[in-house]
Amino acid sequence: MKKSFYLCTVIGLLLMLGLAGCAQEGAGPTGKEEESQAKGEPTKGGTFEVALASEPDTLDWMYISATVTRDVSWHIFETLFALDHDFAIKPMIAEKYETNEEETVYTITLREDVKFHNGAVVTAADVVASVERWRKISSIGQAASEYIDEVVATSDTVLEIRLKEPYNALMDDIAASKSALMIIPAEIAEAANEQPLLPEQIVGTGPYQFESWDRGKEIVLSHFEEYSSRTETDWGGLTGEKVAYYDELKFLIVKDPQVRMNGLKTGLYDYAENISPDLYEVLESSPNIDRVTYMNGYSTITPNKAKAPFDDLKVRQALNHALDKKTIAEATYGNEAFYSLDGALFAPEQTELYSEEGTDQYLAYDPEKAKSLLADSNYNGEPITIMFSNDNENYKKIAQVAKQQMEEVGFKVELDPYEWGTYLERWLEPENWDLVVIGWSTRFSPNELGLLVLDTARSGWYDSDRWAEAIERWGAARSSEERKEILTEMNHTVNDELPFFKVVNETRLDIKSDKVTYDSWLGQRHWNTWKSE
Repeated sequence: MKKSFYLCTVIGLLLMLGLAGCAQEGAGPTGKEEESQAKGEPTKGGTFEVALASEPDTLDWMYISATVTRDVSWHIFETLFALDHDFAIKPMIAEKYETNEEETVYTITLREDVKFHNGAVVTAADVVASVERWRKISSIGQAASEYIDEVVATSDTVLEIRLKEPYNALMDDIAASKSALMIIPAEIAEAANEQPLLPEQIVGTGPYQFESWDRGKEIVLSHFEEYSSRTETDWGGLTGEKVAYYDELKFLIVKDPQVRMNGLKTGLYDYAENISPDLYEVLESSPNIDRVTYMNGYSTITPNKAKAPFDDLKVRQALNHALDKKTIAEATYGNEAFYSLDGALFAPEQTELYSEEGTDQYLAYDPEKAKSLLADSNYNGEPITIMFSNDNENYKKIAQVAKQQMEEVGFKVELDPYEWGTYLERWLEPENWDLVVIGWSTRFSPNELGLLVLDTARSGWYDSDRWAEAIERWGAARSSEERKEILTEMNHTVNDELPFFKVVNETRLDIKSDKVTYDSWLGQRHWNTWKSE
């Protein structure tokens, strides 16, 4: 029997999620929805100004998984299939797909007359070129590529993805919201190849188009007049109807959190991201400000396993016992509603992805055991560098408290802060760091877990046959029960091999003007939103 995907089909065991952390506008961190902030009929026009906490390294949503890139770029680019408000997979540029009986050929039909920002209509040839680039540069695309034999356009609006063998995670990968399979013109995909897109190559199909980027100051997008919107008003998320009510979006680089908050208070900005949870209660009584909260993955400390001392498992075990994560969380987040102590790879709200089994060593704080393991390891007292971005207050606090705790058990530690762009560059070379502090936003498949992509800077050059086998089993798994078993094995693998140290699950706090009607989801989206006078 053929499997077909039409407009209202909900697929993917992984994505049937009820995520309480993704609150509506004005909602508290518990997810309880407060009174609607709707301001009546939508209004059009004007400029919407967003204060970003850090500047993207690139706007190439396929090339990099950074949240700041995603939150700007998904206004510009779109994918074949995407997650709706409930995190189910729905079509976006695609109209439907079907598979053969062996589930080795995926036939994808495109919507007609979807236009790029350069005026050209999207064809299957553009999609094929985009998929081929995704297979090379996206960590998710690289995982899927192991199973893909070829991608072929069979007409202007139909393409086939032909697999070497059945791969049940393919649609999860195609709809991934990180390192995304964004569709761009074929000539741009081929010219860019494995390099990030240049400013003149930033051409997508989204409701806003790229205008300019003044490095260190602002990124400007404009309303795309010929946008080919879907019509489904109840899908939300990254698909369904999208209306660009503003003439212009300005993403302003404002690294000082106090300046971001004060700027919104005084009307300088309409939206400001990444506000300290310590200010949540204060903001409740602040005039003209609405709070926006949503689940935001988790914070981590990753060791560089390509060199000493963290190539030695005993040193990693010593560090795991040295870290008092409860103390780190209290010092970093303050408000308990904005963090939770949980060692699993996914959040409890992600019911089809969550398993708490195999996380016993998550809270393994034991300074005396840490000292013993360190004494029995290859650590010889050399200084350990903790690298972090000083654009992010949470990263800074985590690094500072971790330094204190590590020194208590015998590590020598130096803090190594950089602004975001420099931090990303230095992260790529193993000689530059020993530990990095980084946050990973919410993922929806093990293939999206960038912190565990083998032999990369993101994973600290993690090399594990055990993890590779678990990922292979994941791609072949059919039932929810089988996937639960694999998720448990993945937890055990991370628990035993310690490729990274999870700190806590995070809830993000942003703020907006109370004149803005806004539907919060997972990260900021500024289509289907407007502001009143």
